[in-house]
Amino acid sequence: MMVGDIMVKAKAVIFESDSLDEAARTFVEYGLDGMVVCRCSEEIVGVVAVKDVLFGLVQGKTTVREVMRPSLPPLSIHDRVEVIEFGGGPLRPVVDESGRLVGVLTKEQHLTAYAKVAQLRLKHLDAIFNAAHNGILSIDAKGRITSINPPAEKMARTTKEEAIGKFLTDVVIPSGLLEVVRTGKGHTEKYRVGKRVYITNRSPIIDEGKVVGAVGVFQDISEIEFISNELETVKRIVNELQTVMEASSDGIAITDRSGMITRRNKKWDALFLGTEQERVTAPLDRVVRQALDGRQPCSMLHQGTETGNIWIVSAVPIIEEDGRAERVVLYVKDMTEMEQLRSELEETKRLLHMLGRQEEDHLIYRAPAMAHVVNIARQAAAVDVTLLLTGESGTGKEELANYIWKQSARRARPFVKVNCGAIPETLMESELFGYEPGAFTGAAKKGKKGYFEQADGGTIFLDEISEIPLHLQVKLLRVLQSMEIMRLGAEAPKRIDVRVIAATNKPLEELVAAGRFRADLFYRLNVMPIAIPPLRDRKEDIPLLVDHYRKRFAKKYQKQLVFTDRALAMMMDYHWPGNVRELVNAIERMFVTSAAPVVDEDHVAKWLHLEPPTAADPVSVSEVVPLKQAVADVERQLIIKALHKAKTYRRAAKLLGVDASTLVRKAQKYGIQSWGGEEDGFHAASRD
Repeated sequence: MMVGDIMVKAKAVIFESDSLDEAARTFVEYGLDGMVVCRCSEEIVGVVAVKDVLFGLVQGKTTVREVMRPSLPPLSIHDRVEVIEFGGGPLRPVVDESGRLVGVLTKEQHLTAYAKVAQLRLKHLDAIFNAAHNGILSIDAKGRITSINPPAEKMARTTKEEAIGKFLTDVVIPSGLLEVVRTGKGHTEKYRVGKRVYITNRSPIIDEGKVVGAVGVFQDISEIEFISNELETVKRIVNELQTVMEASSDGIAITDRSGMITRRNKKWDALFLGTEQERVTAPLDRVVRQALDGRQPCSMLHQGTETGNIWIVSAVPIIEEDGRAERVVLYVKDMTEMEQLRSELEETKRLLHMLGRQEEDHLIYRAPAMAHVVNIARQAAAVDVTLLLTGESGTGKEELANYIWKQSARRARPFVKVNCGAIPETLMESELFGYEPGAFTGAAKKGKKGYFEQADGGTIFLDEISEIPLHLQVKLLRVLQSMEIMRLGAEAPKRIDVRVIAATNKPLEELVAAGRFRADLFYRLNVMPIAIPPLRDRKEDIPLLVDHYRKRFAKKYQKQLVFTDRALAMMMDYHWPGNVRELVNAIERMFVTSAAPVVDEDHVAKWLHLEPPTAADPVSVSEVVPLKQAVADVERQLIIKALHKAKTYRRAAKLLGVDASTLVRKAQKYGIQSWGGEEDGFHAASRD
């Protein structure tokens, strides 16, 4: 029921400046009990009832403003009567969708309508109570039955008239509701009365924080319990049979007279190349008919047409109680299974070896510049967009492409890596797009899938994309535009679904300007470029990378090396033209050639062909710069070196001979931020 259904339409309004005499005449003229008070601008400012006007006249007051009451926010005509809070006033204004005053609702009207709604709801609840399939019974705080529905009457073998007012245990045997009244805690219970099994849910009835009764909802589940037990028995038997089938080293299937397979084990699917066939095919159907017709087991030898393996096929008929045979159990034993298992074991070892050499899923970085790159890569992985990874050789373009693939929705599909610079130009087209049988002299008889077909449904990584010759760039452009490839010797294109990630260490813009790379292909690849910074621009990552590969090579060579702080500082000062690849190679070379367990700055200088550090010339000057800038650069380098060596601000300040607060202030000035707690080290942020 809506407010608009019971309100009194606004026949008139009075203004706060009106006299009480005028208000009284308006009440009498329209026969109203109350009205809305407005300002001259028709803004609602209050309400006034007839008794307010009468009391005002008796008290000698003259205007409506003196006797009106402030109005609560107006009600909407669409408000439901049962959910609104009327408040303490005698009436509330009612507005329409546009906020225009359309009527008033008195407290008496609201209470009357609310009572009707409550009565109607009680009738609904009573109908639900009586129509419920489950039995429902309630008691008061003294344990006397207050209500019982027809299903509960039937289960308790009583009537409503006999049960109401009696103590609970005088009518039903379970006394759980009395425990709910005593403790105030509900519970669920399954219990038995004679041969019948019941399940009940008991809850307390609480009024103003006190338990005033309890209600129980219960159901006779005897038939359900019996069926459930029978079903569990059947499930257990079926599970045992399936376990026996799956434990068998033979392929097992059950088929009917028509050859339709009704049950099979995984070994069966494996023997038939995972086709999950629904019907026994020739020549196995012959042994099925022989077993059914003769109603006795029979066997045959069969050589697989595709694999060439020799199988022993046995058929055992299932004899029904009436003597009929309509189903057969087929056993297929692969005589070459031991050889297959041996081959699979070798393949598993090979895969484990490959997996052991793969990089971990996470990337190693700390520098803000690299964090920005990884964040972009993570966002790019979520959408199927073509990516172009740029950066110097050895910066980790392949690792980032692998990370993007593992973070993408295609991570369960193939990831094909192609080094375009390693493929001879004469073979590049057939390697990328494949060829049909007989496409050229020496071609495989079955043809060959190209890298794009191998990556269908997944991701292809085209490294050194700049090395693709111009005449193949047109075909690559077509693949990106239409997702279609044309094999060598094919008459029609083939559609594929591939995500392309390209990479280059050369400036493609310059190659386009020089006419060595197609502009349209560049724009198609450059949808979302990601530039990987060189290692010299993210030197904060060097300690992390050194620690990571130190642990890896320690396991590989069964040898432990410790890098001193000065050795790490020298490695951070090195410009690393070969980037991460050069760093990894240098660390491995140190493990192979180092005779001492500790690597210091002299070792690093030797392996990296650097000048050994000297105390006589700690600062090098390569060019003339403003003195203020030079002092700032030296100060920043000294702070970084001190923090690397001391690990904390307090100890670094002691090394530099300054207060810790001075060191923190200068570190913030030069963008050298702490990493974690004070004991966890630091990193130098970008100065941009």
